[in-house]
Amino acid sequence: MYLPRSNIRRILALTIPGGISLGLLLYALITIVNRQLPETPTVTLLVALLFGGVIGIALAAAAWMSLRYALSEIRRHATTVLQADLPPLTDNDPLVSLRQTVSDAIAAVPRSSTLAMLARRLGELTDRDTIVTVVAECLSEHLAVQGAVLLLHDAERGMLIPTSGWGIASVNRTVTFDKDGSALGRALRERRVARFSSVQMRSLLATTSPQSLTVMSWPLWVQQAPLGVLCLMIAGTDVRLNDDQEQFVTQAATLLAVQLQAVTYRQWCTREQRRLDAFEQVISSVIEQPNLERALTELLRIAAEVTESSHGTFLLIDPEANVIRARITLNEGNILPLNVAAAPILKHGLAGWVLRTQRGVIIDDIERDTRWIPTPGLELMRSALAMPLFHGDRPLGVLTLADPMPYRYSRRSLALVAALAAYAVSVMVHHRYEGIVEPAEIVRARRLLGGYLAPDTIRELMGNRSRLMQALQPQVMTATLVYGCLRGIERLTDMTVHQLIEYITGPFHRECRAIVHQLQGAYIILDERSFCATFGFPQPRFDDATRALQAAQQIQAAVTRLRLRWQQELGVDVTIAGGVTTGQLAVGVIEDDQTATLVWSGTAMRKARRLCQLARNDEIIVGDSVLKMTNVHQFTLDPLVPVSLSNEDDPAPVYRLVSSS
Repeated sequence: MYLPRSNIRRILALTIPGGISLGLLLYALITIVNRQLPETPTVTLLVALLFGGVIGIALAAAAWMSLRYALSEIRRHATTVLQADLPPLTDNDPLVSLRQTVSDAIAAVPRSSTLAMLARRLGELTDRDTIVTVVAECLSEHLAVQGAVLLLHDAERGMLIPTSGWGIASVNRTVTFDKDGSALGRALRERRVARFSSVQMRSLLATTSPQSLTVMSWPLWVQQAPLGVLCLMIAGTDVRLNDDQEQFVTQAATLLAVQLQAVTYRQWCTREQRRLDAFEQVISSVIEQPNLERALTELLRIAAEVTESSHGTFLLIDPEANVIRARITLNEGNILPLNVAAAPILKHGLAGWVLRTQRGVIIDDIERDTRWIPTPGLELMRSALAMPLFHGDRPLGVLTLADPMPYRYSRRSLALVAALAAYAVSVMVHHRYEGIVEPAEIVRARRLLGGYLAPDTIRELMGNRSRLMQALQPQVMTATLVYGCLRGIERLTDMTVHQLIEYITGPFHRECRAIVHQLQGAYIILDERSFCATFGFPQPRFDDATRALQAAQQIQAAVTRLRLRWQQELGVDVTIAGGVTTGQLAVGVIEDDQTATLVWSGTAMRKARRLCQLARNDEIIVGDSVLKMTNVHQFTLDPLVPVSLSNEDDPAPVYRLVSSS
């Protein structure tokens, strides 16, 4: 028999008419007993109706209280028998709540056929999201499961990452749980069921639920290897499951783990076969491309395919000028023009970082890493992988892959991209990309000049082929020379040659070379204690003498600082003496089949050495010829006694260069 919903209005609608009918019956009985109509029949009738209404309300209250009492007794009895908590009631109607209690109690007893049906359904599925949905729906038939989320174990990073969800669960890959540091990770390692409140696991909920929830996690293991965690959102506060229910969920979680492993293996085999096919395309399709750009574009497409990336870029750079020559990308769109984006990318971006460190890198979450510079016009990316391209020691460019999903790349992805990057360099060699296959004279010039000139000066020369070739021709030029020599190291007899180089002469030459290169001079190491700096090679300039005097002052100050450090750390006192002069300098190349070197000689070299010999400790003497080539008012020069710098010359004025300090 169908029972109506027992809300208060319906109970009143049934009981009050009954009470009123009883009042009317009472009125009729009173009339029959008296056998005459009352003097005031209206008053008597109203009293009878009022009396009946009171009786009806009393009946309604008694019925309501009886239903509520019966409901509480049935729930208490069901909880005692099941030894588990029932889901919270969702309706205030006692009769509806009674029906829900009976249904929940029946559903809380797992049927033996449920797991067999679940196993058959899972065996037909290959999609991970669908598998989680089927398992969650099966559990929700027996428990008050409102949501479920699967967190897979990333063994490389030691994290639990949400991958699939159902119901009110949220799948946010940016929310991760450390395997060793989080309570969820510890429960997985210890293979135990853990219980959390909805507040503790609010990051796994899609929205804030108005009802209280208990989040329970089941560890997923397959053959002594952790696979992940299944989290269930169950309605109720601090819900407890009985042994049968917990065993039922455990068995369902085991079926889930087995099916997930099978699906994962199938996906892995499919992915590896696809990668193998892609690598076979490298040989068949890339090498057949008519030009370098199309070959690199095809190689970039393959790199994006094997790593499942949505974006990829080749940046080809000029290592000498430190600028980007070209950009090859999979999806051009409205990406910012290269001339606008190149400078910040190389200076502050990920491409510049991998070129400086000379190693590939993975960014798991771009929002947490400042090395990624967002490019206007490009879709928002969350993970990235960058690999530098080197031919020997020469940087050629950077291969960058990115994807909107965080934690996209693994160490295997990095290894695959490293192999493709090596092949990209081979393709560039095949197409004789400028910067790899240099003309023989450029290689010779770089080798000869690299030991004397600053890298910036060499790059400037490389941009002017005629000046470069002229610099390597035998020539006589007018140049200003700074000749410097350390004094006092002959007394360091208790130091080995290695210690002398490491603590004294090595720092000395490094400091002096940096100063000379900064002022665009050529630095020549004569021996472990002496050097000669040439200003006017490879091309004479109007301020050669000025830059030479500036270099002499800065070197004097640098050696003063080194002298103090040597005294404090080694207990030795080493000073410098120097000479500066302007004159004729002859430069030429001496080479054989295996070696080549620049030779420096001339009157300027001899006079600079003579001035250095005449100087006292911590003194720099400047020849009169230098003053004719510069503005003497920029420097403080003290005149000294004229000296003869060679046997044939008459005594010439010389000056002491006063230190800039």
